[in-house]
Amino acid sequence: MATNDLTRKQAETRKQQISNVKYHINLSLNKTDLDYKAQTIMHFDFNDAGQDSLMIDFITKEITSLSVNGKEVTDYNKDDYWLYIPSSMLTSGSNEITIHYTNTYNNTGSGFHRFVDSEDSEVYIHSDFEPYDAHRLFPCFDQPDLKATYKLTVIGPKDWAFIHNTNADKESVEGNYKTINFKETALFSTYIFALCVGPHQVWSDQYKNIPMKIYCRKSLAKYLDADNIFDITKESFEFMEEYFDIPYPYGKYDQIFVPEFNFGAMENVACVTFTEHYIFRSKKLYNQYLGRSNTVFHEMVHMWFGNLVTMKWWNDLWLNESFADYLSYYAMSKGKLFPDSFEFLLNRKEWAYMQDQLSTTHPIVGSAVDTADAFASFDGISYSKGASVLKQLTYFIGEEKFRNGIRIYLKKFYEKNTVLDDFLSCMSEASGIDIISWSKKWLETTGVNTLRLDMSENSCFVKQLPSENNNELRSHAIMYEGYDTDNGKAIIKESGKLFIKGNKTDLELKSSSKFILLNAQDHDYVKIRFRDEDLQFIFNNLNSIEDRFTQRIIWGNLWQMLRDNALSPMWYLELVEKFADIEKDPTVLQGQMLQKASGIKNVYLTDKNRQLWSERLYDLSFENLKKGQNDQFQISWFDLLLNCAESEKSIQDIRMILDGEITFNNLTIDQEKRWDIVTKLCAYNSQDSCDLISKEEDGDPGDLGKKRAFMARVAMPNIDVKSEYWDMFVSSKQEHSSAFLRYGMEGFFWHKQKDMLQPYADKYFDNLKNIFETKDVHYSSNYSAILFPMTMNAEKTLNQTENFINTNENLPKLCKKGLIENADHLKRRIPILDSQK
Repeated sequence: MATNDLTRKQAETRKQQISNVKYHINLSLNKTDLDYKAQTIMHFDFNDAGQDSLMIDFITKEITSLSVNGKEVTDYNKDDYWLYIPSSMLTSGSNEITIHYTNTYNNTGSGFHRFVDSEDSEVYIHSDFEPYDAHRLFPCFDQPDLKATYKLTVIGPKDWAFIHNTNADKESVEGNYKTINFKETALFSTYIFALCVGPHQVWSDQYKNIPMKIYCRKSLAKYLDADNIFDITKESFEFMEEYFDIPYPYGKYDQIFVPEFNFGAMENVACVTFTEHYIFRSKKLYNQYLGRSNTVFHEMVHMWFGNLVTMKWWNDLWLNESFADYLSYYAMSKGKLFPDSFEFLLNRKEWAYMQDQLSTTHPIVGSAVDTADAFASFDGISYSKGASVLKQLTYFIGEEKFRNGIRIYLKKFYEKNTVLDDFLSCMSEASGIDIISWSKKWLETTGVNTLRLDMSENSCFVKQLPSENNNELRSHAIMYEGYDTDNGKAIIKESGKLFIKGNKTDLELKSSSKFILLNAQDHDYVKIRFRDEDLQFIFNNLNSIEDRFTQRIIWGNLWQMLRDNALSPMWYLELVEKFADIEKDPTVLQGQMLQKASGIKNVYLTDKNRQLWSERLYDLSFENLKKGQNDQFQISWFDLLLNCAESEKSIQDIRMILDGEITFNNLTIDQEKRWDIVTKLCAYNSQDSCDLISKEEDGDPGDLGKKRAFMARVAMPNIDVKSEYWDMFVSSKQEHSSAFLRYGMEGFFWHKQKDMLQPYADKYFDNLKNIFETKDVHYSSNYSAILFPMTMNAEKTLNQTENFINTNENLPKLCKKGLIENADHLKRRIPILDSQK
């Protein structure tokens, strides 16, 4: 069965055939039709390269006419995903193919996605093409190394905004419709072409001579804090232009918040799209504001690194994402808005550590035999591990040399495509160090090393351990800090830089430190294994360490030890219980203590211990909420309270919080918290669940309210309700958008309902393969991840998973990868559960 995946071999063949590509695209859009009409003219130079035909990527409902070099053609070959033009119809040199066609909008969040706002019935349309979806909108050579220019003309309702990679060249209005002719674009790859359409609210500003605009749909405009986003954007502009030493290359900068987006954002040239989750309808935690800012910076990095200079093929996806991930945090750390950003890169590294210890891990430099591999590579390796390794490289060679290497790279390959060696050779040139040799250990291998301090009266050395999956040892550049106590307070006695090589590196201490923290300031990608003596020091003195980054690093390594079954989850929870009451920094409290406590309670405890700790953490939360600290503390404590509300009394409490009978100072039970409470009450079989949902829907009439209401209905422990919605998830007819159905999936499984839902563990596997074969990758990935029966008996679910993999040959790649990873999570979890028996 053919799938919509372009292979690297096909792309390499086509690169030999095609050059000098230009597209002229004409679209006719209206408010009511589910189809749209279009014409695309493809200009290119052709060389047959010994091939019988030229393959054009194109998904369409109907081709109404096709001509090659002015001659109409009817005997072309077209399948579901590609159009084939015989080489005999093309001439050596310049060619022109014109295609008139009718297409259907997508409802999956990708391609050309159409959305109707239920609050005001307005229509919004946006494109999203990475890695391989541009051909859902127009016929094209949809691969990154066939860069092109684009000339777009759109006819549509006169009250709509039309936002593209360039500004309009001219507009004309006739009746209720207007025609917009956009300026021809710069040269760039198909996946970063963009068009967003609708009656948006718009805000305008300027950075130097660069006009900036922000767009969002009208019904959410009241929540958008445009001034803050403009401030973030200006700070990112100022940093990038100076750091890269290249002026912004695209003339204008638009940022559009689009409904039902599958990712955080997409770096389309001068037309960046963002998820509406970044439009905050209520007060958020500091780390969420920082996360939004980081996304703005990340997409700005891509304007140079990714858009201006682009990887040749998706095996070098890391050239895009790892660098943007690292530099966005680095740039923020140099600014005024979020100078503590590197502390939060530490949290993001947990994604990399988790991904790199799965059996599906891969080198930062991937293989990507096709675009399905490319999609699967959007993971913690290509983003977070790559970013962490680039931070290590910066510490290894120095910030200035790293920056100079980037400048050389971008200027040398301006508007071109590159491979890994291009980047590494520029870094070697700037640093005077053979970075290619360094990279082989870091970019072309898998696994995370562990460092452990061994200390006695006569010696002190650092032991380097390989990952479980290989025997790879690497060279590391780290900081260390030595601590002692003075009047009950932990103080630094000494610090320094240390180069780790091989399995043993001597450390000459200048003092009699009681506790040595390896990888201080988190420059390295490595786990630290604490000794028993270290754990005792931490348990006694952690709260007296003044530097909160150091506290985060200690907590982070304790979390890795817990996941490795080298530390009891109850010990970690007791540490939270001991210090949470007196923690002075709300970001440490939330990210390193309370959030982890919720995760431990949900995943790493037996049912008996879960019940015990649910009650202890609930009581801890309630008592701290009564203190009425600032809203950052209160939001964090409320999140833990709601997560741990599992007893009859605690469920009664949260109902009283919903009704306003229990209140806490500095805590607003806003609409989102009301939905969270209502969903939990529905899951725990509140007798008036339907009335609760209806009341909240009345107060939240937009599409987000409808999605949250759907989640709450799915959560109810009624087998008939579950059956109805399960059928909706697996139906071949998808009447609702993928985003709407995802909300329902997230409400389906609850620990409280695991006995009733046992049959759905079987149904999950019964439907899994068909979902991947008939649905798009985003929907399939959501089904695979969200509805995996992780809440069921761990050993039984592991056996089911492994049996399914072993008895089903030729599973789709993403399907098999997801199952293997879930099996790995269970294999890590089971010994931790067994240790509590």
